[in-house]
Amino acid sequence: MTNNLPAVKISTIITFTLLLFLAINSSIKAQVYEDDPNLDQIPQWYLDQTKSFSKVPSTVVTVNDYDNYFLGVDFAECHIAVNPNVPTEFFSVFNIDNSHRTNNGHDWSNSTVSWGTVIRGDVIVAYDSLGNLYYENMYGSSSILGCKVAVSQNNGQTFTPAVTAINGVDKNWMAADQTGGPYSNNVYTVMTSNGGGNFARSTNQGTSWTNTATFNTQSLPGMMVCVGPNGDIQGGSVYVVTNGGNSFASNYTFYRSQDGGSSFQQMSSQYFAGYVGINSNGRHSVENMRTRPYPFIGADNSYGPHRGRLYLIYASNDPPGNGNKPDIWCRYSDNGGSTWSSDIKVNDDESTANNHQFAPAMWCDYKTGNLYVQWMDTRDTPTSDSAMIYGTYSDDGGETFYPNVAVSNEKMKINCTTCGASGNPRYQGDYNGIVSNPKVAMAVWTDFRNGSFGSYVGYLPDFAMRVYPSELEIAYQDTIWAIVPDVKLYNDTVIFTASIDPPSSGDFIISFPEGNMLTTYPDSIPVVVVADDVPTGEYQITVTGTGPNGTPVHHREATLIPVDLPMPVVDFAVSETELCYGSSVDFTDATLNFPTQWFWTFEGGSPASSTEQNPTGISYAIPGTYDVTLYAVNATGFDEITKTDYIFVGPAMSFDPLDDICQFSDPLVLTTGTPSAGTYFGTAVENGMFDPEIAGQGTHIIGFTYTDENLCTDTLYQEINVLPAPVINLGPDTTLCPDQAILLDLTDPDIQEFLWSPGNQTTSFITVDSAGIGIGSQLIGVMATGFNGCTASDEIVISFEECSGIGEIDGIQKLDIYPNPNQGVFNLQISTVKPLVISYKLYSSDGTLISKENDIGLNNAFEKTIVMPHAEKGIYYLVLSTGKQELMRKIVVK
Repeated sequence: MTNNLPAVKISTIITFTLLLFLAINSSIKAQVYEDDPNLDQIPQWYLDQTKSFSKVPSTVVTVNDYDNYFLGVDFAECHIAVNPNVPTEFFSVFNIDNSHRTNNGHDWSNSTVSWGTVIRGDVIVAYDSLGNLYYENMYGSSSILGCKVAVSQNNGQTFTPAVTAINGVDKNWMAADQTGGPYSNNVYTVMTSNGGGNFARSTNQGTSWTNTATFNTQSLPGMMVCVGPNGDIQGGSVYVVTNGGNSFASNYTFYRSQDGGSSFQQMSSQYFAGYVGINSNGRHSVENMRTRPYPFIGADNSYGPHRGRLYLIYASNDPPGNGNKPDIWCRYSDNGGSTWSSDIKVNDDESTANNHQFAPAMWCDYKTGNLYVQWMDTRDTPTSDSAMIYGTYSDDGGETFYPNVAVSNEKMKINCTTCGASGNPRYQGDYNGIVSNPKVAMAVWTDFRNGSFGSYVGYLPDFAMRVYPSELEIAYQDTIWAIVPDVKLYNDTVIFTASIDPPSSGDFIISFPEGNMLTTYPDSIPVVVVADDVPTGEYQITVTGTGPNGTPVHHREATLIPVDLPMPVVDFAVSETELCYGSSVDFTDATLNFPTQWFWTFEGGSPASSTEQNPTGISYAIPGTYDVTLYAVNATGFDEITKTDYIFVGPAMSFDPLDDICQFSDPLVLTTGTPSAGTYFGTAVENGMFDPEIAGQGTHIIGFTYTDENLCTDTLYQEINVLPAPVINLGPDTTLCPDQAILLDLTDPDIQEFLWSPGNQTTSFITVDSAGIGIGSQLIGVMATGFNGCTASDEIVISFEECSGIGEIDGIQKLDIYPNPNQGVFNLQISTVKPLVISYKLYSSDGTLISKENDIGLNNAFEKTIVMPHAEKGIYYLVLSTGKQELMRKIVVK
């Protein structure tokens, strides 16, 4: 949605611009303009023409939901300042003496200064920490003599008489100490003079000024000044940069004062900038607009990680050389300007060699240290003949910058042949400005979109805003939506308010039922309006969105048209129309046209009636079908509706408790739910059966759901406990020598009964030897029953074979392990008939190595206690080995 200027105002601006163009061009024919490329002065004929122009009111220009603020048609070259104590108070100035102020960050008015002399432009403004506003302008009748400064204590509503601040012939600049340091509220100004560059200061809030330094390195326009800290001393460094040398190979010389501007030390001299665009008659030119690589400087006065850092912003061609296209560059110094970082490109366009980026402005926020930069940029025009104002900021000391965004919302043709200026290249303003409060910056620029020197401001970062609908008929209550459809680098809160001019009778009531703030984007919130007995007509609602400190700020309007309230049209809904007896439901009123009274009747329900708008918890205890009636009243009349057989209450159902079941039992057929046509579901439930082995031991939830022929559905749940089966393990199949025996011991306090086969023994352990088996194999099985009645079984094949070195170690006469079973500690006792060296390894039943020991010397008798730390119940295996022979024994831990 594009919201341009109203047609009447557009017509006024076009007519004004045309008259300006005709008047100026008629004068051009009779004059010869001599342009000195080493000065950036406004042409004298242009100064003469501007004296008769009147100011116009400011207008908000909205394009694609983003605002620019059109302040009028001035004469290019602009600057801006913000009151550090009131973040919504901005003051902007344009050549020659056109000033605009806002106290709320949105609505602008014009200011007037009595200079007492002929003024010459190059306007600059600055605020000190007390809220004093300083406005500087060059003066001189036949030639420029210096600068005057006027002071305001009310954001430019009134000014003191102007006093002479500095002498010079061209291009001034000014900065104020906004800190609380020893030089607090000092104001500093610089200006090109015939013999270099002058520096003056005021230590009494602009009452008087003293020239304290002259710099012979200044010869080209662009001398700048700024204030920074000196270590812990706030405002302890005053920086000056001069611009000298060749116009197309500028020499920036940096100076620092550590005594409030009384004296200066040269820090360094740098050749950073070259051509900006092309050399046209000795001037830098971009699309026939004159420009210059001014060395804009600023310092970080915050207490952040980059406190004291000095920044330099300038434009220069990349690649260097005449005829190429410029970029915006940033450098910084952490030692007062003695040495500088490498250049950092601020603009981020992909095909930067094809685009112009020039005419930058910068500001370093004195509280946050954020570095803001704006410039003219042609990236949106393939022919590079039209530009928009772009901007970005850095919060990491200028090392990186956020993605570039357009600040202006419409392109402008750079070569403005209708703006009324002259020169080759043409004067169209030599600088723009930007300033910030701790939340956002405001950029100010000269815009040629309408073929004139339009004066514009805009926020950075910023959010787009719209309201929907733009026109609304309201009978009693309705909703306008406040929408933030997009943002440009904005990540803070947007706070909404709304207002309507009071009607002659009745009242408008505005509310924000979901709160009045947004924190994520895009997003929207409802603005609910009640028109209480308001006369018919058209009313304008203004919805305002602001940042937390009042900036950015945007207004959007919608038209409200009150209409007569119709009779109510009754309707309602219920959370469920079919339910099982004993359940309850909630009713919701859906009556149109804003009823104020409700009378409900619930056949078969409890309670049987209600006067609430949305009754809840209406229960039905007896199966059946029931009617519901609602009678509603508004200020105009009443309506009634009865919904017959609206509520169906279904039959009863039950689900009896389930008995415990053993883990390895056969699947259980589920039968305890009624009616029998119901369906069972849950863990390990399939086809009406519960499989305890799949479910695993523990408590499980089984559901039973039933839907009758009328689709009345209900679900009940029961728990079922799956009991654990005994844990037994006879170990792997074993081969023994005929003279050996094996103990199969399953002793476990959690096992109640044993049954061995063959033999039907019922002890917890048995010993198996070859006496009962002979040479050969035997399958040994056991069934164990736990105290919970659950059983488990295991089998082992024991084989006896004539030993031939397998499973035995020559020289071992006797081997005993006791106690076995044990609780993790057992003794190993070995008798040998000859000396041996063995090793042992102890494994769990899953093959995990528990412990080991190598190079154990055996000679006759050996005994060792083996401890298994933190041993769990189960079977373990002890393996003895000489390296050539080994034997294994089972260890049982209870």
